[in-house]
Amino acid sequence: MIGILFDRVLDPGNHVKKVWTITVPEGLREVLWKEMNSALVLGHRYYGTKSRKSDMGRVCLCGQEMSLRHILLGCIKYDLWLLFTVLEDALLVISPKSAFRTLHPDEWGLSPWYPILALQAIEENALPIFKGRKKMLKALKLSRPKREWLIGTYYWMLWKWRMKEIHEDSFVFVPTSCVASLQEALLWPCPMAESTAKTHEADLAPAVKVRLTDGAYR
Repeated sequence: MIGILFDRVLDPGNHVKKVWTITVPEGLREVLWKEMNSALVLGHRYYGTKSRKSDMGRVCLCGQEMSLRHILLGCIKYDLWLLFTVLEDALLVISPKSAFRTLHPDEWGLSPWYPILALQAIEENALPIFKGRKKMLKALKLSRPKREWLIGTYYWMLWKWRMKEIHEDSFVFVPTSCVASLQEALLWPCPMAESTAKTHEADLAPAVKVRLTDGAYR
């Protein structure tokens, strides 16, 4: 879906191949690849395994057609606010100081997964011209793999929980009961952790984010 985010035109076709190079869990790579190639079976009439068909893979409990976008954004039946807060807290720890809007998935609007493929291009385009721009670009570059990893892990866990609920009668996805599991998952070693560790301590974000008039946070 072509759209605009941070004044940049988003065209998935320009970044499809990056799904194999961004720093996200391997399982999520396959999910995103299938989604981009219209091969993800969510929403199909007979979704499920050969031994067990599941209408939950076709229609969400809220009544909407099941899709990856619907899973990642959540719905009235699954309040993801607490889980998303866990992700944001983790991002703030490793994000550059005066972090711009591109660092936060809640600013990605209705494109929950595509910006992670084009995060570098979007950030370089969205960052305004100012005295410390070069230093900020360097800080963004150093922290990007870890940020991709945290966001990707969050998406991967949501996918796994929803799929488990579809395929296992005994499992019910209750976001508030999955907080500890998500916190543990976000601690998984990032493949690019060494590069992230080079980010100077002074460039790390404080505990809260505040919107600035230029669209940044500090």
